[in-house]
Amino acid sequence: MTTSSRLRIGIAGLGRLGRRHAENLARRVPRAELVAACSPVEEELAWAAQELRVASLHAEYGDMLADDGLDAVFLVTPTSLHAEQILQALEAGKHVYCEKPLSLDLADCRRVETLSAKHPRLKVMIGYSRRFDASYRDAYDKVRAGMIGKPFLVRSQNLDMNDPSGFFVRFAPTSGGIFLDCTVHDIDLARWLLGNPEPVRVFATGVVALHEGLREFGDVDIGVATCEFADGQMACFYA
Repeated sequence: MTTSSRLRIGIAGLGRLGRRHAENLARRVPRAELVAACSPVEEELAWAAQELRVASLHAEYGDMLADDGLDAVFLVTPTSLHAEQILQALEAGKHVYCEKPLSLDLADCRRVETLSAKHPRLKVMIGYSRRFDASYRDAYDKVRAGMIGKPFLVRSQNLDMNDPSGFFVRFAPTSGGIFLDCTVHDIDLARWLLGNPEPVRVFATGVVALHEGLREFGDVDIGVATCEFADGQMACFYA
């Protein structure tokens, strides 16, 4: 890369969030060039071609990775695919941006961490976007500067608009549940603001208020959790 070159990016996954990422890459990121898209759904590939003028379309992820002209990949795929797709991208020499969460399995997270360390030239980033939001950065800087003393509690809430189409129920079998899917942003934010303390105990409860189909998967649409950390700090999460 030079100061004037553009990063050539391929995106895997063109669902609800994938399309937003694709549109941003194609239209709103000055030094990015969306050159490839991957999806097993023909309609989604057709959308990328028609709306974003993406020329290189792939039904198979491995075929997209084989493109030597690709610098990086964006992964907006189901959570169950994240870890393996990151590993494949690293082996192919591509930088990676992956939507949260990295995985629902800690061992898979460790595998990604280990392989990433073997490729120090390549960037691997999980989409914890709040760390790059100006308001959150301002709060973080003020905490680090000692403006409020030592923080002992983070209280955070993460609210999705209700989707009457049934999306939340369809997503439930692979989402990992409301805390791993939705609250994972708040968990990352709390540990970031508190200085990355180690968790000791977690208490959680939840109810199904609207989407009865969530019960089948042990999920809820309203959840509350409290986390205790090793140094006496706490976090309260509402989703």
